[in-house]
Amino acid sequence: MNMVRDERIIQARRRIAASGFHIWYILLLANLLYRQFYLGQPWNEYWDIALIFFIGAPYVTIATFAQGAVYETSIIRHGKRIAPSVLITIVVLMYFQGRINTVVELLTVVTEALLGLSMFGLLCYYLYRRWEKKSDLAD
Repeated sequence: MNMVRDERIIQARRRIAASGFHIWYILLLANLLYRQFYLGQPWNEYWDIALIFFIGAPYVTIATFAQGAVYETSIIRHGKRIAPSVLITIVVLMYFQGRINTVVELLTVVTEALLGLSMFGLLCYYLYRRWEKKSDLAD
């Protein structure tokens, strides 16, 4: 028997799934930070949790861009906030781990982080433009 799918139900399910992902993301990040800084555990004791986090979180972003489920204005608006936040977070975490002791190390970390963010941004841009072209939406 085929059920009629009401758009309100579909939208509610998607909203619940998105909320569930945000809860998962925050709790997993809190778990990683707790193990790293409060318990002082080395990475080899919780690498599996970190791997799940660092695969799951970028997957959602990359899949969103690949399917064209973003607006260009939101990319610009959120990108201006997210990129500096990620850069500062990387620098602070590296400092607390004792990996930044000199200005040269700081510049190295900042350069590597900017390069990584740039590559990630270019990948997302490429996937979004590929989706536009595939959907005949390109200018």
